Amino acid sequence: MHTYVVDSGAYEHWLADNQDQYVINAERSLNPANLVLHRAGCRTINGTPARGATWVGSYVKVVGTRAELEAEHATARPCRLCLHPDGGDGS
Repeated sequence: MHTYVVDSGAYEHWLADNQDQYVINAERSLNPANLVLHRAGCRTINGTPARGATWVGSYVKVVGTRAELEAEHATARPCRLCLHPDGGDGS
C-alpha cells in the first residue's frame, strides 16, 4: 500500500503497471467520510484529469490491493461506476 500526495507522475506510472489493483481517492486530510474505492482502471481516477492538470493535489491517492485498502480504510465506499453492487465493472 502506498499514498501519493505529490504530483510527480509516479501515480500515473503506478496505474499503468497495476491495472489489477485498487485506488482510494481521498481528501488530503483522509477524512473517513469522503473515501472512495476504485478499480485502478476506473475512468474517474485514470487517464486525463477532468478538472485541472493533475490527479494528485487537493486529493491524494492511496493504492494497493482491495483487501489491504479496505482493512486500513474501512469507511471507503465503492465507486458507483467501477464497483457496482452486482459485481459489474461499470462498462
